[in-house]
Amino acid sequence: MTLWSRSHSLQQKIIAAIVMVGLLPLTLLLALIYIEERRALRESTGVNFKEVAVEAARRIEMHVTRGMNEAQQLATAPFLRTAVSEANRTYEGKDAQSISEIIREWQQRWGQRDKRSEFPLFVNRIVTNYLIRWHEIRKSDYVGILVTDGQGALVVSSIPQVEYSYAKTAWWQAVVKGGSLQPYAGEIAFDPAFGTHVVVVAAPILDDQRRAVIGAVTILLRRDTLFQSIAEASFGVTGHAMLFASDGGVVICPVLAPEAHSIDAELIGVLGALKPGWAEAADDSHGNKHTLIGFAPVRFADQLAPGSIGGKRWITVVRQDPSEIFAPLGELMAKVLLFGMMVLVVLSGAGVVVARRIARPIQVLHDGVRQIGSGRLEQRLAITTGDEIEGLAQAFNQMASNLQRSFGQIEQRMAEVRRVEEKYRDLIEHAPEMICQLDRGGRLVHVNKTGLDKLGYSHDEMLGMKFWDCVHGGQESHVLHFLERLVSHGQSSMETVLLAKDGRLMDVEVHGTALFDQERGGLIHSRAFVRDVTERRRLEQEIQRYTVGLEQAVSERTQQLTVSQARYKALFDFVADSVFMVSATGFVVAANEREQQVLGYVESEIVGKHVLDIVPDSHHRAFTGWLRDVSTEQRQVTTQEMTVYHADRHEIPVEMDLIRVDGTEQLLVMMQLRDITDRKKLERQLQSYREDLELNVRERTREIEETKQYLENLLENANDVIYTLDLDQQFTYVNSKVNAWGYRKDDLIGRPYLSLLSRRHRGRRLKSTLDIGAKQVYEVEVVTRLGEVRAVMVSVSPLQGAGGEILGVLGIARDMTETKKLERQIRNAEKLASIGQLAAGVAHEINNPLGGILNCLYNLRKGTLSPARQEEYWTSMEHGVRRVQKIVRQLLDFSQQHEPAFSPADINRIVGQVLGLTTHLFASNRIHLETVPTNDIPSVMVDRHMIEQVLMNLILNAVQAMKNGGVLTIRTSVAEGICRVEVSDTGSGIPASVLPRIFDPFFTTKGEGEGTGLGLSVNLGIVERHGGKILVESEVGAGTTFTLCLPVSRERSFAERET
Repeated sequence: MTLWSRSHSLQQKIIAAIVMVGLLPLTLLLALIYIEERRALRESTGVNFKEVAVEAARRIEMHVTRGMNEAQQLATAPFLRTAVSEANRTYEGKDAQSISEIIREWQQRWGQRDKRSEFPLFVNRIVTNYLIRWHEIRKSDYVGILVTDGQGALVVSSIPQVEYSYAKTAWWQAVVKGGSLQPYAGEIAFDPAFGTHVVVVAAPILDDQRRAVIGAVTILLRRDTLFQSIAEASFGVTGHAMLFASDGGVVICPVLAPEAHSIDAELIGVLGALKPGWAEAADDSHGNKHTLIGFAPVRFADQLAPGSIGGKRWITVVRQDPSEIFAPLGELMAKVLLFGMMVLVVLSGAGVVVARRIARPIQVLHDGVRQIGSGRLEQRLAITTGDEIEGLAQAFNQMASNLQRSFGQIEQRMAEVRRVEEKYRDLIEHAPEMICQLDRGGRLVHVNKTGLDKLGYSHDEMLGMKFWDCVHGGQESHVLHFLERLVSHGQSSMETVLLAKDGRLMDVEVHGTALFDQERGGLIHSRAFVRDVTERRRLEQEIQRYTVGLEQAVSERTQQLTVSQARYKALFDFVADSVFMVSATGFVVAANEREQQVLGYVESEIVGKHVLDIVPDSHHRAFTGWLRDVSTEQRQVTTQEMTVYHADRHEIPVEMDLIRVDGTEQLLVMMQLRDITDRKKLERQLQSYREDLELNVRERTREIEETKQYLENLLENANDVIYTLDLDQQFTYVNSKVNAWGYRKDDLIGRPYLSLLSRRHRGRRLKSTLDIGAKQVYEVEVVTRLGEVRAVMVSVSPLQGAGGEILGVLGIARDMTETKKLERQIRNAEKLASIGQLAAGVAHEINNPLGGILNCLYNLRKGTLSPARQEEYWTSMEHGVRRVQKIVRQLLDFSQQHEPAFSPADINRIVGQVLGLTTHLFASNRIHLETVPTNDIPSVMVDRHMIEQVLMNLILNAVQAMKNGGVLTIRTSVAEGICRVEVSDTGSGIPASVLPRIFDPFFTTKGEGEGTGLGLSVNLGIVERHGGKILVESEVGAGTTFTLCLPVSRERSFAERET
């Protein structure tokens, strides 16, 4: 039901108008109040949300910054930096693989603890206790504190439940490997080792110059600390703060789980702001649409290391349900609506009273008008209200009197119009042409009798048709266009074909006029006069057919001539060369279009001029002769090079051909000019390029010669012999250093490489280099020109061509003879030191059997012994002598100097011989010996005496390490072609800080006079000469294990097997 409709009475409308007039200002006022209050509430709420977000961001920043500051404070502690420096020192001089093995070994020992809640024995207890005390102070905020070295290995920690290696963690990569001097803060992540979420904060530990990063201090912050900072920002029933990442990821929310949030692109765009603020979000991530949020980025005072927080930023976000935000506004609007209802009741009552006083006289006026409308013109109204309604009733009575008089006059004029209409209708019906009348829609409203007779339709049939229904098929659009012109211009004409009822076609001309309403401007109707032109059209068609046939014949002949002329003209104009048609006297008759493009002469201007006008004077005589020859004797002149003038009078180089053209009324010569400007330019450029190339080649040759001379100087002045060999192992180059061996360079070029080597070093290594294609280093013996054998260390690598094929070998030979002599002297000195340590024990071992022998001789001299007893004494004496003989032989064999010689040897037998010299040391030092040999060990290619010296030194060191007694274990084994001999003791062990330096020359942990510091250094040199290595495992208080690793075969060293 509508408020204002035709079915309502005037009284009801007046009441409604009064109510609306009163309510409209009130409604507008309420709307303005609602809008303004909502805006004010929205702005104040947004500002409050922003302040809460800023405060939450400040708390987050405070906790993380405090962790970073404390990590930086710990990083500057001197004893902590010292512990990290000592840990890094264990990696000095080690390659990456050795470092990995050291870390892996310590990691295994870290993981082999009996209890994960206890620290292993090898940790630095002083620094660990310091970290534990620091951790106890901040235990509510920290999960733990870690300190790592330059390789990511753990140095100390405040808790034992941690991993040992952190080299692959993001914070170690950013702080230590990346060399960042700024602190690092990580993302919140779950740590399964502690069963909780943590935030990693790390600070670099710098060296003494504060330039390089040597380690890192890492603090594991509890997420609960940050969670509490966010949870404290809650307000109202649904208002709370959240922590987001800049990519839209939810970090902390005290209400919903991170995966339950809905994040859209618009919210991510809002969070990208760099300043605190508030906004209306399409989705606040809790499913509320178009609600307010406050946000503030978490800013850290210090610049963070690259990759911190996953390369993102943290933003605190504050939200509240819209229903709670706008609840005060709803209460206000409820009160305002109650006041509006009261005003509505008052206005309705006043409207009823006023409407009755206004509507009663209008009702009387309404009834009188209805009676006059029904034809009772004599009706008059009697209203006496004294206002405008009474004046309206008097005017109405006057109008009724005027209408009564006007109706009488109209009836008289209608009778006259009917008489005139009958007279003109007869003229139209019998006119010789068809006349029809159309309404606005093109429908026939009248057709005269002539039209009905010609088309064969009845009058009723025609009245049911539209004008375009009478035309032949396909003419409808033509008729519609005719009617459109008729309406727009007032008149129009057309020719069309009408279709009679019996199917006859009738050519007609139609002329139409339109009748418009002059006052209103609209179309009343249109008239069409249709004239039958069928016979006239037939005659016109006959004439047209004859004319078309004649024109077609003429057109075909003209087209043939035009095509022929165009074909020859196109050939002439678009030939690639400039062409002039010249008479025998030299005047230009024609020129093609190509000429205008090349030479710039317009054909209309050049025709009639002499051709010599475009030929320079220097060519006039020759050109005149050529023109005379082709005009009289020759068919054409061979191609000639010359120059011609361009239209702007600059010369152009061309090639010219003159050809005589026969078969025309006058003799013509075709002059073809081919522009060779580009070719001449290319020739000049080619000449210039050739000269530049020759200059560059000479300059490059000079540079190559200088470089070659420089390299030759380097090679000739090198301290080592440098040479190259071809694939046949013959010298192709050798430097002057070979003079030290008595050879000249010219003596060796083309000579086989093997001729310089001793017989037992020929062929094997070099052939391996050629087959494998890799660099190798090995020792050989070179025979000098005087026959002296020199020990040489050779480094060979393949020479490769541009395509990767091997062309030969590059070798560097270093004379090691003097160095080996020095090494031998050091070994002998170390051996003598070992003999000195054995001397007392050996003397004791010899004195015991000698004492027994002397006692036996004393009893034999008495002569009182029975023959059987004498035999026992002689047998005991023989056993004692043989024992002394064995000890002396072994001692002499160990002390003698031997030339290095590799031969197959039984490693178990070598161990037994060394134990024979050292067994007397075990009982006196309360040492228990355990041997675990492997019986199926194959023979090892070693120098027996060198290996005995290595084992002797290791056993003596083990005895000295077990001053209070212990267990010495010697174990032999073989695996993957490597023979292993393990010497383990249960002595005091080697500290981790000392372990990396035990193989350094002159380094010793023994007291003054107890050692030279060369033993282990000599051992390492001997083992490496055998292609092996020595492994060390030690734990303070638990003992030390030295593992001697030797390759079973000399074909491939231990290092080669590992690669």
